[in-house]
Amino acid sequence: MIPFAPALTVQPLQMAQSAALLRLLGPQMAATPYSLPLDEETVRREILADAPPTVYPVRWQRHLRLGAWRGGALVGFLDAAAGHDSESLDLPEYQPLGLIRFLALPEPGAITGELVGELAGEVGAALLETVQRFWEQTGVGFVKAFHLSTGYPSFQAGAGLLPGDWGQQVRALTAAGFHLRERYYCLYRPLGEPQEEVTPAADLSLVYRGTCHDRRYEIYYRRVEWVARARLVAAPPVMGEAARQAQTEPVAYLPDIFVDPKWRRQDVGKWLLRRLINDATMQGYGQMVLHLAHHHHAAMNLFVQQGFQELSYRGYSLDKVLTH
Repeated sequence: MIPFAPALTVQPLQMAQSAALLRLLGPQMAATPYSLPLDEETVRREILADAPPTVYPVRWQRHLRLGAWRGGALVGFLDAAAGHDSESLDLPEYQPLGLIRFLALPEPGAITGELVGELAGEVGAALLETVQRFWEQTGVGFVKAFHLSTGYPSFQAGAGLLPGDWGQQVRALTAAGFHLRERYYCLYRPLGEPQEEVTPAADLSLVYRGTCHDRRYEIYYRRVEWVARARLVAAPPVMGEAARQAQTEPVAYLPDIFVDPKWRRQDVGKWLLRRLINDATMQGYGQMVLHLAHHHHAAMNLFVQQGFQELSYRGYSLDKVLTH
């Protein structure tokens, strides 16, 4: 008898298939730092809902969740959309971007009786071919994969990043014509001791907006001139076996901190960052975490000086120009 492999099919995922998606994503996300433990309710709310929550503002024209099935088992998943991310909200509606938020492929140990690498390549190619037809139908000419601006769901601390050790995903995307554009670090700082705050200049005022779970900070000079901004959001506890042993408290995630160029090198960033650290400490967070693009050298120096350390992690963003 000649052995054969069941056919691979790609179809949009339905809400009723949340259990199958959980079986695929759960083990992968459990090993990823700062990722919420998944259950069916979280999968339905954060992934399969028509308008899942995002840390960054997005405007989707269409949101597509594709599943790759083989022999009745879900072996791959792609979360993609057509629309605008936080960096392109001002673009006209007729110029949508393609956005990739997540790509899950078979992992070693998940499939028996065949080479996982070959299956991962086949699954990745099938998912990306299907979603490219979707983008072409919606008029997309440019695709961004795993950019922070795409509003990654909150179960991964709001960071739409592709972990650097997910080599199978990188190979699938580059084989489909995607190019690496950005590399990110993940920085963290244990909290516990308050920091001294020194206002760097007279007539600077700090304004709070939002809630204790999603707070925005703005600094003004003489209450008129805008100087700096920041944002602090609640994130899930640290995941991964080693991290779980070291830390179980909730995490304060820093998705945004920016100082107007003409106010830089005047300790404004230092003052603002220390206020963020103190606020997070007072709220009972165990760590503060952020993702930083590798070329932001001045910001890296600031964070290191304030006690941040680099996690053993690399995130990558990719993009692709579509030809019709």
